[in-house]
Amino acid sequence: MGAPAIYHIPSRRRSGCALSSASVSPAINGVDKRLVNGASYEHYLKGPVDDNPVNGTSLSTSLFGRSFGAHNLPRNKSFKWNPFARKSRGLLGVIKAQTKKNRVVSKHGRINVYRVHEDNENKHRYLKDFFTSMIDLTWAKTLLCFCTSFYISWLLFSLVWYLVAYFHGDLLPSSSLPPNHVACVENIKDFTSCFLFSLETQHTIGYGVRVTTEECPIAIVVMSCQCIVGVIIQACLAGIVFAKFTKPTNRAETILFSKNALISLRNGSYFLLCRIGDLRPTHLLESHVSGQMVKKEITDEGEEIPYHLEGLDFGTEMDGSQDFFQMFWPIILSHKIDEESPLYNMSARDIAENTFEIVLTMEGITPETGNTVQVRTSYLPNEILWGYRFEHSCVSYDQKIAKYVVSIANLNKILPDNTPRCSPKAWQEQISRESANLRLSISLATENTEREECESNEEKTDETVKYEQFP
Repeated sequence: MGAPAIYHIPSRRRSGCALSSASVSPAINGVDKRLVNGASYEHYLKGPVDDNPVNGTSLSTSLFGRSFGAHNLPRNKSFKWNPFARKSRGLLGVIKAQTKKNRVVSKHGRINVYRVHEDNENKHRYLKDFFTSMIDLTWAKTLLCFCTSFYISWLLFSLVWYLVAYFHGDLLPSSSLPPNHVACVENIKDFTSCFLFSLETQHTIGYGVRVTTEECPIAIVVMSCQCIVGVIIQACLAGIVFAKFTKPTNRAETILFSKNALISLRNGSYFLLCRIGDLRPTHLLESHVSGQMVKKEITDEGEEIPYHLEGLDFGTEMDGSQDFFQMFWPIILSHKIDEESPLYNMSARDIAENTFEIVLTMEGITPETGNTVQVRTSYLPNEILWGYRFEHSCVSYDQKIAKYVVSIANLNKILPDNTPRCSPKAWQEQISRESANLRLSISLATENTEREECESNEEKTDETVKYEQFP
């Protein structure tokens, strides 16, 4: 068990989840086949229907809502071909675009939330957390802010140097200066030379043309202050740039979730399953997972909560416990659907008809920098497959090289099983009834056995008494 692991990372595919040859998933790119084949597919495409005859020909509509005979229609002469225009991706592109709608979290973990314009009055609060605000900015804005701060500091101190030279009389013509006049800063003639001296002083360039003298103590104080300000700006720049480099935003790109979540029966209980894997050989430390369910709730008093977040417990053990784990290879995360689960009363049909979203969040610590990483994904009802389990083919042992081989290509492979289509509550009630009937039958059988034993004992006792009376 101490052998290292070899990772087989496949090339990225645009297709949906890969199934084994023995199974066929009822989902196409995250959309249930029942919805694709049924009348509710119009809800996903919402294409216009046009059955009006054109040029004496009745045009039927295709899946996209466009007439099959639309190529016979006259084209707009003002249309110009644009080679940079984004091309349509066909049916899969339409389904992919539809799966992005009405999501709180996208499949890639991006939160679909933005602030309204009325909250702009509170934007001054971002300045109180200046360091975090600078880290959250883009690289272009960050570099622009620092260039602006450098230029502002150069201009401000050049103005100060200009005032020092002006009040000391260094800017007067040479004919107006006294014979023994000593300037505060040598070779200062105008504002441009003050700006150049400010730039040389702040960054300790030291060309040797312009230099302060012992004539003006105020000049020495200004030079010391400018050096301190320059060091502070450079220190802030170095700290923020280092923090942005070590920010593990892109570390989440190498952590993959399965395309679909599954509902399967394990040891007599229903479980919601998904699989997670890490492409990198250096895994995260103290990885743990949590789940949230976004749905509409109505209280007994009539209060309507349109977007209620309800917690879901996920784990890596067979019973759904232990949310901390190590990702040596792709691991199955399971949520036990019991009385405390919001999925307890839902059957396969109920899940297809309800509107909710399950959001998974995985957190871990990068061993390189020690920063915390958050990875998210979400599953809609049409991305939850009932009666399937994951194929355990992501890990195998190679005896030739004595190493474990990890294949990320099998992350989405699933197999059908015999999970009942009823809800977990109905299943538990059925099991309880069968258990009660079994206990009742056992008790009746036990009573009959005891009755028969009593009758046989009484008969033996009667025979013994008769034998003693009439030997």
